[in-house]
Amino acid sequence: MKKKALYLCLATIFFFLFYVPNDANAFPENSNASPESASASQESEDVATIKSLSAFPILMYDTDIGLGYGGKAKFVNYLSKDESFDLIVFNSSKGERWYVFTFSIPDIEIRQGKTYSLSFDLKAEYDKYIKYYFYGTGQDSEKDDETGFTYEKKELQLRLGRGFTPRFMMEAHYILRNIKYFKVEEDRPFSEILKEVGEQFSPFVSLVVRYDTSDSQIHPKRGFRLIFQNDVASSFLGNKNARFYRFTLDLRKYILLFGNRDVLAFRTLVQKISGKNEKIPLFEYSVLGGGSEITAVRGYRLNRFQDKGKLLVNAEYRFPLWRKLGGNVFMDGGLVWPSWSGIRLDNAVVDIGWGLRYYLQNFVVRFDMGFSNEGMGIYFNFGHIF
Repeated sequence: MKKKALYLCLATIFFFLFYVPNDANAFPENSNASPESASASQESEDVATIKSLSAFPILMYDTDIGLGYGGKAKFVNYLSKDESFDLIVFNSSKGERWYVFTFSIPDIEIRQGKTYSLSFDLKAEYDKYIKYYFYGTGQDSEKDDETGFTYEKKELQLRLGRGFTPRFMMEAHYILRNIKYFKVEEDRPFSEILKEVGEQFSPFVSLVVRYDTSDSQIHPKRGFRLIFQNDVASSFLGNKNARFYRFTLDLRKYILLFGNRDVLAFRTLVQKISGKNEKIPLFEYSVLGGGSEITAVRGYRLNRFQDKGKLLVNAEYRFPLWRKLGGNVFMDGGLVWPSWSGIRLDNAVVDIGWGLRYYLQNFVVRFDMGFSNEGMGIYFNFGHIF
Protein backbone atom coordinates (compact mmCIF):
# COMPACT_ATOMS: atom_id res chain seq x y z
CA MET A 1 0.00 0.00 0.00
CA LYS A 2 2.81 2.39 0.90
CA LYS A 3 4.61 1.56 -2.35
CA LYS A 4 1.51 2.27 -4.43
CA ALA A 5 0.87 5.51 -2.56
CA LEU A 6 4.40 6.75 -3.19
CA TYR A 7 4.24 5.81 -6.90
CA LEU A 8 0.94 7.66 -7.23
CA CYS A 9 2.39 10.71 -5.49
CA LEU A 10 5.48 10.67 -7.72
CA ALA A 11 3.43 10.33 -10.89
CA THR A 12 1.17 13.21 -9.86
CA ILE A 13 4.07 15.47 -8.99
CA PHE A 14 5.97 14.88 -12.22
CA PHE A 15 2.78 15.43 -14.21
CA PHE A 16 2.30 18.86 -12.67
CA LEU A 17 6.00 19.69 -12.89
CA PHE A 18 6.40 18.98 -16.58
CA TYR A 19 2.96 19.12 -18.19
CA VAL A 20 1.09 21.92 -16.44
CA PRO A 21 1.99 25.31 -18.02
CA ASN A 22 4.29 27.50 -15.93
CA ASP A 23 3.41 30.78 -17.62
CA ALA A 24 1.22 32.97 -15.45
CA ASN A 25 -0.85 33.75 -18.55
CA ALA A 26 -2.07 30.18 -18.51
CA PHE A 27 -4.26 31.03 -15.54
CA PRO A 28 -7.64 32.42 -16.58
CA GLU A 29 -7.77 35.04 -13.89
CA ASN A 30 -4.52 36.56 -15.18
CA SER A 31 -5.30 36.41 -18.88
CA ASN A 32 -8.59 38.20 -18.28
CA ALA A 33 -7.26 40.59 -15.66
CA SER A 34 -8.86 43.98 -15.58
CA PRO A 35 -6.88 47.26 -15.50
CA GLU A 36 -7.92 47.60 -11.86
CA SER A 37 -6.43 44.23 -10.92
CA ALA A 38 -3.26 45.01 -12.86
CA SER A 39 -2.96 48.27 -10.95
CA ALA A 40 -3.52 46.43 -7.67
CA SER A 41 -0.78 43.97 -8.62
CA GLN A 42 1.63 46.83 -9.24
CA GLU A 43 0.69 48.39 -5.92
CA SER A 44 1.42 45.10 -4.13
CA GLU A 45 4.92 45.14 -5.63
CA ASP A 46 5.44 48.68 -4.40
CA VAL A 47 4.27 47.73 -0.90
CA ALA A 48 7.10 45.19 -0.71
CA THR A 49 9.65 48.03 -0.52
CA ILE A 50 7.81 50.02 2.16
CA LYS A 51 9.18 49.87 5.71
CA SER A 52 7.47 47.01 7.57
CA LEU A 53 7.72 44.92 10.73
CA SER A 54 6.27 41.47 11.37
CA ALA A 55 6.53 39.81 14.78
CA PHE A 56 5.17 36.66 16.44
CA PRO A 57 5.60 35.37 20.04
CA ILE A 58 6.44 31.75 20.93
CA LEU A 59 5.03 30.03 24.02
CA MET A 60 4.86 26.23 24.18
CA TYR A 61 5.34 23.21 26.42
CA ASP A 62 6.99 19.90 25.56
CA THR A 63 7.96 17.09 27.94
CA ASP A 64 11.47 16.90 26.42
CA ILE A 65 12.30 20.61 26.53
CA GLY A 66 9.96 21.94 29.24
CA LEU A 67 8.43 25.41 28.89
CA GLY A 68 9.55 27.08 25.66
CA TYR A 69 9.36 30.83 25.08
CA GLY A 70 10.66 33.39 22.61
CA GLY A 71 9.65 35.03 19.37
CA LYS A 72 10.45 35.99 15.80
CA ALA A 73 10.62 39.46 14.24
CA LYS A 74 11.49 40.65 10.77
CA PHE A 75 12.31 44.27 9.89
CA VAL A 76 12.14 45.19 6.21
CA ASN A 77 13.57 48.35 4.59
CA TYR A 78 14.20 50.23 7.84
CA LEU A 79 17.42 51.59 6.29
CA SER A 80 15.64 52.37 2.99
CA LYS A 81 18.04 50.02 1.15
CA ASP A 82 15.53 47.20 0.46
CA GLU A 83 17.29 45.24 3.19
CA SER A 84 15.83 43.03 5.93
CA PHE A 85 16.83 41.95 9.44
CA ASP A 86 15.33 38.69 10.70
CA LEU A 87 15.67 37.54 14.31
CA ILE A 88 14.53 34.37 16.10
CA VAL A 89 15.07 33.87 19.84
CA PHE A 90 13.95 30.69 21.61
CA ASN A 91 14.77 29.32 25.07
CA SER A 92 13.35 26.54 27.21
CA SER A 93 13.28 25.80 30.92
CA LYS A 94 15.35 22.61 30.35
CA GLY A 95 18.14 24.31 28.41
CA GLU A 96 17.13 24.12 24.78
CA ARG A 97 18.30 27.15 22.77
CA TRP A 98 17.72 28.44 19.23
CA TYR A 99 18.99 31.85 18.10
CA VAL A 100 19.02 32.98 14.46
CA PHE A 101 19.99 36.32 12.95
CA THR A 102 19.70 36.93 9.19
CA PHE A 103 20.59 40.04 7.23
CA SER A 104 19.67 40.22 3.52
CA ILE A 105 20.12 42.94 0.92
CA PRO A 106 17.95 43.03 -1.05
CA ASP A 107 15.38 41.15 1.01
CA ILE A 108 14.52 37.78 -0.55
CA GLU A 109 10.93 38.80 -1.25
CA ILE A 110 11.91 42.17 -2.72
CA ARG A 111 14.35 40.55 -5.17
CA GLN A 112 11.90 37.81 -6.16
CA GLY A 113 11.13 38.00 -9.89
CA LYS A 114 13.67 40.76 -10.53
CA THR A 115 17.06 41.13 -12.16
CA TYR A 116 19.75 42.30 -9.72
CA SER A 117 23.51 42.68 -9.96
CA LEU A 118 24.36 41.50 -6.45
CA SER A 119 22.65 40.10 -3.36
CA PHE A 120 24.20 39.47 0.02
CA ASP A 121 22.91 37.35 2.89
CA LEU A 122 24.48 36.77 6.28
CA LYS A 123 22.98 34.19 8.61
CA ALA A 124 24.26 33.38 12.11
CA GLU A 125 22.63 30.48 13.99
CA TYR A 126 23.06 28.79 17.33
CA ASP A 127 20.99 25.65 17.87
CA LYS A 128 21.04 23.36 20.90
CA TYR A 129 18.81 20.29 21.18
CA ILE A 130 18.62 18.72 24.63
CA LYS A 131 17.01 15.56 23.21
CA TYR A 132 18.48 14.59 19.84
CA TYR A 133 18.39 11.04 18.49
CA PHE A 134 20.23 8.72 16.14
CA TYR A 135 18.69 5.49 14.81
CA GLY A 136 21.48 4.13 12.63
CA THR A 137 21.87 4.36 8.86
CA GLY A 138 19.73 2.79 6.17
CA GLN A 139 16.03 2.51 5.45
CA ASP A 140 15.85 -0.58 7.68
CA SER A 141 17.06 1.20 10.81
CA GLU A 142 15.00 0.28 13.87
CA LYS A 143 13.10 2.77 15.99
CA ASP A 144 13.95 0.72 19.09
CA ASP A 145 17.68 1.40 18.52
CA GLU A 146 17.12 5.09 19.29
CA THR A 147 20.20 6.54 20.98
CA GLY A 148 19.90 9.95 22.57
CA PHE A 149 22.43 12.75 22.99
CA THR A 150 22.67 16.55 23.16
CA TYR A 151 23.31 18.33 19.88
CA GLU A 152 24.85 21.78 19.50
CA LYS A 153 25.38 23.69 16.26
CA LYS A 154 27.13 27.02 15.68
CA GLU A 155 26.90 28.20 12.10
CA LEU A 156 27.70 31.28 10.03
CA GLN A 157 26.59 31.49 6.39
CA LEU A 158 27.84 34.05 3.88
CA ARG A 159 25.99 34.17 0.56
CA LEU A 160 26.58 36.19 -2.60
CA GLY A 161 24.14 36.01 -5.50
CA ARG A 162 23.14 37.52 -8.81
CA GLY A 163 19.82 37.58 -10.62
CA PHE A 164 20.77 37.27 -14.29
CA THR A 165 17.12 37.42 -15.33
CA PRO A 166 13.88 37.67 -13.32
CA ARG A 167 13.76 33.88 -13.34
CA PHE A 168 17.40 32.71 -13.35
CA MET A 169 19.83 33.32 -10.51
CA MET A 170 23.03 31.87 -9.02
CA GLU A 171 24.47 32.03 -5.52
CA ALA A 172 27.78 31.09 -3.88
CA HIS A 173 27.74 30.20 -0.17
CA TYR A 174 30.50 29.70 2.38
CA ILE A 175 29.21 27.93 5.48
CA LEU A 176 31.27 27.89 8.67
CA ARG A 177 29.86 25.17 10.91
CA ASN A 178 30.84 23.72 14.26
CA ILE A 179 28.94 20.62 15.45
CA LYS A 180 29.15 19.01 18.88
CA TYR A 181 27.65 15.71 20.13
CA PHE A 182 27.78 15.26 23.90
CA LYS A 183 25.92 13.76 26.88
CA VAL A 184 25.46 10.56 24.86
CA GLU A 185 23.21 7.91 26.42
CA GLU A 186 25.21 5.01 27.81
CA ASP A 187 24.79 1.36 26.83
CA ARG A 188 22.71 2.06 23.72
CA PRO A 189 23.31 0.57 20.23
CA PHE A 190 25.12 3.67 18.88
CA SER A 191 26.66 5.15 22.01
CA GLU A 192 30.26 4.64 20.89
CA ILE A 193 29.67 5.89 17.34
CA LEU A 194 28.15 9.13 18.63
CA LYS A 195 30.95 9.68 21.15
CA GLU A 196 33.47 9.41 18.31
CA VAL A 197 31.81 12.35 16.54
CA GLY A 198 32.54 14.60 19.51
CA GLU A 199 33.09 18.19 18.34
CA GLN A 200 34.02 19.02 14.74
CA PHE A 201 34.59 22.21 12.76
CA SER A 202 33.25 21.40 9.29
CA PRO A 203 33.00 24.31 6.80
CA PHE A 204 31.99 23.82 3.18
CA VAL A 205 31.17 25.76 0.01
CA SER A 206 27.90 25.68 -1.93
CA LEU A 207 27.03 26.73 -5.46
CA VAL A 208 23.29 27.16 -6.00
CA VAL A 209 21.58 27.54 -9.37
CA ARG A 210 17.88 28.42 -9.34
CA TYR A 211 15.26 28.81 -12.05
CA ASP A 212 12.14 30.29 -10.48
CA THR A 213 8.85 31.39 -12.03
CA SER A 214 6.95 31.46 -8.73
CA ASP A 215 5.26 34.67 -7.59
CA SER A 216 6.62 34.80 -4.02
CA GLN A 217 9.32 33.47 -1.71
CA ILE A 218 7.08 33.79 1.35
CA HIS A 219 3.80 32.34 0.08
CA PRO A 220 4.06 31.07 -3.52
CA LYS A 221 0.72 30.51 -5.21
CA ARG A 222 1.74 29.71 -8.78
CA GLY A 223 4.80 28.87 -10.77
CA PHE A 224 7.68 26.42 -10.90
CA ARG A 225 10.95 26.36 -8.98
CA LEU A 226 14.05 24.31 -9.79
CA ILE A 227 16.99 24.45 -7.36
CA PHE A 228 20.29 22.69 -8.01
CA GLN A 229 22.77 22.87 -5.12
CA ASN A 230 26.34 21.58 -5.01
CA ASP A 231 28.18 21.32 -1.66
CA VAL A 232 31.92 20.69 -1.45
CA ALA A 233 34.13 20.17 1.61
CA SER A 234 37.91 19.82 1.41
CA SER A 235 41.10 20.87 3.18
CA PHE A 236 41.61 23.56 0.52
CA LEU A 237 38.30 25.12 1.67
CA GLY A 238 39.24 25.03 5.34
CA ASN A 239 37.83 21.65 6.40
CA LYS A 240 40.44 19.48 8.13
CA ASN A 241 38.00 16.71 9.06
CA ALA A 242 35.79 16.09 6.02
CA ARG A 243 36.07 15.54 2.27
CA PHE A 244 32.82 15.17 0.39
CA TYR A 245 30.68 16.28 -2.53
CA ARG A 246 26.90 16.52 -2.18
CA PHE A 247 24.33 17.51 -4.72
CA THR A 248 20.67 18.35 -4.14
CA LEU A 249 18.06 18.63 -6.89
CA ASP A 250 14.84 20.26 -5.68
CA LEU A 251 11.78 20.60 -7.96
CA ARG A 252 8.66 22.48 -6.81
CA LYS A 253 5.34 23.33 -8.44
CA TYR A 254 2.60 25.67 -7.18
CA ILE A 255 -0.90 25.78 -8.63
CA LEU A 256 -3.55 28.32 -7.71
CA LEU A 257 -6.99 26.72 -7.55
CA PHE A 258 -10.13 28.50 -6.35
CA GLY A 259 -10.07 32.23 -5.79
CA ASN A 260 -6.81 33.72 -4.56
CA ARG A 261 -5.68 31.55 -1.64
CA ASP A 262 -6.24 27.86 -2.39
CA VAL A 263 -2.94 26.37 -3.52
CA LEU A 264 -1.75 22.92 -4.52
CA ALA A 265 1.97 22.56 -3.86
CA PHE A 266 4.24 19.69 -4.90
CA ARG A 267 7.91 19.01 -4.30
CA THR A 268 10.37 16.28 -5.32
CA LEU A 269 13.89 16.34 -3.88
CA VAL A 270 16.84 14.04 -4.61
CA GLN A 271 20.12 14.24 -2.69
CA LYS A 272 23.34 12.24 -2.81
CA ILE A 273 26.62 12.62 -0.94
CA SER A 274 29.85 10.97 -2.09
CA GLY A 275 33.31 10.53 -0.62
CA LYS A 276 35.22 8.07 1.53
CA ASN A 277 33.18 6.83 4.48
CA GLU A 278 35.68 8.02 7.07
CA LYS A 279 35.69 11.50 5.49
CA ILE A 280 31.92 12.07 5.57
CA PRO A 281 30.79 13.24 9.02
CA LEU A 282 27.68 11.57 10.37
CA PHE A 283 25.87 14.92 10.57
CA GLU A 284 26.35 15.53 6.82
CA TYR A 285 24.44 12.42 5.71
CA SER A 286 21.10 12.72 3.90
CA VAL A 287 18.29 12.70 6.45
CA LEU A 288 14.52 12.09 6.47
CA GLY A 289 12.13 12.65 9.35
CA GLY A 290 10.83 15.65 11.24
CA GLY A 291 9.49 18.98 10.06
CA SER A 292 12.43 20.90 8.59
CA GLU A 293 12.62 22.06 4.98
CA ILE A 294 14.63 19.29 3.32
CA THR A 295 13.91 16.41 5.74
CA ALA A 296 10.11 16.77 6.01
CA VAL A 297 8.51 13.39 6.58
CA ARG A 298 6.34 14.78 9.32
CA GLY A 299 4.82 11.58 10.71
CA TYR A 300 8.28 10.32 11.78
CA ARG A 301 10.74 11.47 14.42
CA LEU A 302 13.46 13.98 13.60
CA ASN A 303 16.42 12.24 11.86
CA ARG A 304 14.53 8.93 11.77
CA PHE A 305 16.25 7.75 8.54
CA GLN A 306 19.64 8.65 7.13
CA ASP A 307 22.15 7.40 4.60
CA LYS A 308 24.25 8.64 1.68
CA GLY A 309 21.30 9.41 -0.58
CA LYS A 310 17.60 10.17 -0.34
CA LEU A 311 14.38 10.82 -2.23
CA LEU A 312 11.78 13.10 -0.67
CA VAL A 313 8.28 13.76 -2.04
CA ASN A 314 5.81 16.24 -0.53
CA ALA A 315 2.31 17.29 -1.58
CA GLU A 316 0.17 19.93 0.17
CA TYR A 317 -3.21 21.55 -0.29
CA ARG A 318 -3.15 25.00 1.38
CA PHE A 319 -6.45 26.77 1.97
CA PRO A 320 -7.80 29.82 3.84
CA LEU A 321 -9.73 29.54 7.11
CA TRP A 322 -10.30 32.96 8.63
CA ARG A 323 -8.52 36.24 7.94
CA LYS A 324 -4.78 35.56 8.29
CA LEU A 325 -5.31 31.97 9.41
CA GLY A 326 -5.03 29.13 6.92
CA GLY A 327 -4.91 25.35 6.96
CA ASN A 328 -3.29 22.57 4.97
CA VAL A 329 -3.46 18.83 4.45
CA PHE A 330 -0.40 16.97 3.25
CA MET A 331 1.26 13.72 2.31
CA ASP A 332 5.00 13.04 2.58
CA GLY A 333 6.97 10.11 1.27
CA GLY A 334 10.59 9.12 0.88
CA LEU A 335 13.45 6.71 1.29
CA VAL A 336 17.20 6.70 1.91
CA TRP A 337 19.88 4.55 0.30
CA PRO A 338 23.64 3.81 0.53
CA SER A 339 24.26 3.94 -3.25
CA TRP A 340 22.36 4.28 -6.52
CA SER A 341 22.36 0.50 -6.90
CA GLY A 342 20.97 0.17 -3.37
CA ILE A 343 17.72 2.03 -4.06
CA ARG A 344 14.68 -0.04 -2.99
CA LEU A 345 11.40 1.74 -3.64
CA ASP A 346 9.43 -0.94 -1.79
CA ASN A 347 11.05 0.33 1.42
CA ALA A 348 9.64 3.84 1.08
CA VAL A 349 7.80 5.41 4.02
CA VAL A 350 4.66 7.52 3.70
CA ASP A 351 2.74 9.75 6.09
CA ILE A 352 -0.31 12.01 6.02
CA GLY A 353 -1.28 14.98 8.15
CA TRP A 354 -2.77 18.40 8.58
CA GLY A 355 -1.58 21.78 9.75
CA LEU A 356 -2.27 25.45 10.35
CA ARG A 357 -0.64 28.54 8.82
CA TYR A 358 -0.71 32.11 10.11
CA TYR A 359 0.21 34.60 7.41
CA LEU A 360 2.07 37.80 8.28
CA GLN A 361 3.40 40.30 5.78
CA ASN A 362 7.01 39.10 5.97
CA PHE A 363 6.78 35.43 7.00
CA VAL A 364 4.47 32.49 7.67
CA VAL A 365 4.00 30.74 11.03
CA ARG A 366 3.73 26.97 10.59
CA PHE A 367 2.15 24.22 12.73
CA ASP A 368 2.01 20.63 11.41
CA MET A 369 0.79 17.31 12.79
CA GLY A 370 1.81 14.18 10.85
CA PHE A 371 0.69 10.55 11.25
CA SER A 372 2.55 7.39 10.27
CA ASN A 373 2.75 3.74 11.27
CA GLU A 374 5.33 4.77 13.89
CA GLY A 375 3.13 7.32 15.59
CA MET A 376 2.58 11.06 15.41
CA GLY A 377 4.84 14.09 14.94
CA ILE A 378 4.03 17.68 15.96
CA TYR A 379 6.11 20.56 14.61
CA PHE A 380 6.10 24.34 15.04
CA ASN A 381 8.30 26.58 12.90
CA PHE A 382 8.37 29.50 10.45
CA GLY A 383 7.94 29.50 6.68
CA HIS A 384 6.39 26.90 4.41
CA ILE A 385 8.15 23.55 4.21
CA PHE A 386 8.63 24.32 0.51
